[in-house]
Amino acid sequence: MLQDLLLALYGVPGAVFVESSTSGKEISNPFDAETELVLSNDNLPFVTQGELSLHAELVKLGSCYRSLEKFIRRHAGPHHSLYLSALACGLDDALNDYRQALVVLESELLADPDLNVAHIAYRLHSYKFVLPILAELARRVECLNTHNDQKQKASGCRLLDLLVLAAPPGLPGPRVIIQKLIKHTMRVFYRQLYSWLICGVLHDPYNEFFVQRNNVNQPERSEVTNNSHPDETVHTLGWTERSSYTLAVEYIPSFLPTSFAQHVLFSGEAITLTMRGPSRSSLLKDLENEFGSQFTDLLQTLQTEHPVATANQNPDADVTAGIEALFDISPLQNLVSEIRAFVSHRIWDDLVHKHNVLIHLRSIKDVALLGRGELFLAFIDQLNALSGFEVTVPTDPQDPSKPTALSSKPLFGRGLLDCPVPADATEIRAIEYDIQAAFLAAARSVGLDDDELDDQFRFSISSGLLDTEAVPKEDQTLWDRLQLHIHVPPELQLVFSKQVCRGYDRLFRYLTTVRRTQLMLQQYWAEQTLVWRSACAPSLFGTSGGIRNAEQFGLDPKIDFAKFQASTDRRLLMRNYMAFFVENLQYYLQVDVIESQFCHLIHRIQLDKEADLVLVAHEAYLAGLQAQALLFHPTAKPCILRLLSVCRQIVSVARMSGSSERQQWALSDLEEQLLGEFKQLADTLFHCLSSSQTTGAVSGVGLEFGSKRFDQPFRAQVGLNQLLLRLDFNGFFSDSRRVPSGRISA
Repeated sequence: MLQDLLLALYGVPGAVFVESSTSGKEISNPFDAETELVLSNDNLPFVTQGELSLHAELVKLGSCYRSLEKFIRRHAGPHHSLYLSALACGLDDALNDYRQALVVLESELLADPDLNVAHIAYRLHSYKFVLPILAELARRVECLNTHNDQKQKASGCRLLDLLVLAAPPGLPGPRVIIQKLIKHTMRVFYRQLYSWLICGVLHDPYNEFFVQRNNVNQPERSEVTNNSHPDETVHTLGWTERSSYTLAVEYIPSFLPTSFAQHVLFSGEAITLTMRGPSRSSLLKDLENEFGSQFTDLLQTLQTEHPVATANQNPDADVTAGIEALFDISPLQNLVSEIRAFVSHRIWDDLVHKHNVLIHLRSIKDVALLGRGELFLAFIDQLNALSGFEVTVPTDPQDPSKPTALSSKPLFGRGLLDCPVPADATEIRAIEYDIQAAFLAAARSVGLDDDELDDQFRFSISSGLLDTEAVPKEDQTLWDRLQLHIHVPPELQLVFSKQVCRGYDRLFRYLTTVRRTQLMLQQYWAEQTLVWRSACAPSLFGTSGGIRNAEQFGLDPKIDFAKFQASTDRRLLMRNYMAFFVENLQYYLQVDVIESQFCHLIHRIQLDKEADLVLVAHEAYLAGLQAQALLFHPTAKPCILRLLSVCRQIVSVARMSGSSERQQWALSDLEEQLLGEFKQLADTLFHCLSSSQTTGAVSGVGLEFGSKRFDQPFRAQVGLNQLLLRLDFNGFFSDSRRVPSGRISA
């Protein structure tokens, strides 16, 4: 019977110890389907009840050993998980002492036939707690990896958390065994860190590391657009088989801070981006020489054996020190911090001195943020030329400076992008080609390098809806679908990520809307001034030719020039009211926001001299631009966009208001309606911004001189105060609630 007991302790059933039946039980996972070993009969002859109890207790060790062996055979090879494979190998090593104890017991039983089951129980007493704890650990791991909703919680690096929780307090034997298991899994973790931080290679075939790869395979100079939402457009061109990396927070072990994982992500990603450049070999060699030996020392520490405490050993000192040394992550944190500082300074030096990141930032500011105003004006002129519109002003042969006739079209006609969005994809591609050609021609006209800009920027027409809160779908033009794509060289992809490029495109669409509204108001003023000087002024001031010029402008020769002058004055006064608001908004965006924040960004890049701080500063700069431009304000943004749309509608309606005799000397009903809506929107926007400034609800994001920490609130109220002061000239808005608003009168 003792021989059957020894076989049962190896997990082998026999005549006395048999497998228990699982029929009738609900099986939730394969591990629960495994059978246990039990006595075949509780009333064996010639065996006392005390010995039967010892047999029943000992056979539980055999059941635990059997389940552990099945777990080891299932996961010993790296078929599904590197960490599970390491855990299985660690369990196999931990069971060697148990196997050796069974071999010794078998030798003792063969040498002394008088030994009984009590001797076996005495020899295996130290495993009475170890094997059940290990079997329960294996069962929990198997169960968590079986359920899809909990699989990620126990796989990869988070398996270390499960091992830590499995170590029972006050039981030195099981704690030392768990310590060995953690060492086996930590070796995988250290090797992945070494491969990522020293070699720049993410060795993670089963997606278990907290740094995850997002593959982006696209041909060179391609544009990938998601039709569902404009902000999901990939605003980068020329990325060939590029891999981006993200931080999977759910895989970070609980005993490691999130800042540690962020340092690991930044350092490894910076190394991988540098590997595409000519300085690849030198950086990797310097990293190996500087930090390779330190990683080797950490791995040697994991391979150091600690004494296993048994029942007859003192469980103090060595056991406690071994556990504490295992979780003393300060050496690893210090090493990662040193690598981050080394890589950060090296990448900063390459970005500033080799890859000219400052020049690239200025180029993006000039184009995406409309920093070069003459470039945008030339761009508009080129688009008008491509649309086929041409203003012809015949002149008097005797006096070339004096116009003799003028087309009935407005002086500033509809441009290429003022047309509705075509449904044909081929036509859209042709328009995109014309837009790019107009942009390059505009760049040449202002003295910029068109070849360089062609490599950096591309325009496209989005197939999805953009700012529908300002312009309804049926009224949208190509302007409302225009998007700017930024080409990012491989060396600068660390600074200009996809999210950053999307932010620049969002700002470009917003600033373009403000700028073209301002241009429409200026063009309308030029049209009305030309008409007044050529047709009305000669008649009003007694100069001959007024009636003749009125006919040339499509006006009734019998028109009352005094009334026409009054209606023109009212429309120009209406235009001045709108232009005052829009131009102050434009000045605030370009001077108080963009120029100020850009100077702070350049100063911060030159001062910090660390690439990760440059990334933080650039992200704070871009977020500050969007926040101070009120793009994140839930009320101000739609109000501004709607106000700009109303301004453009008023200009379009006013241009067509000279067809009837009544509209030549009075504002039309539609003009009055749009003017009232504009006044209401302007008043609402001003008081909304005033309330936000007073209550401190304005987003405090941005850069400023003398601020080293980026988590400190930014004082964005200064620029907003200037905008409110300019808009509230002579207390116009602040007094509007006390004085009933009326129509604009001459």
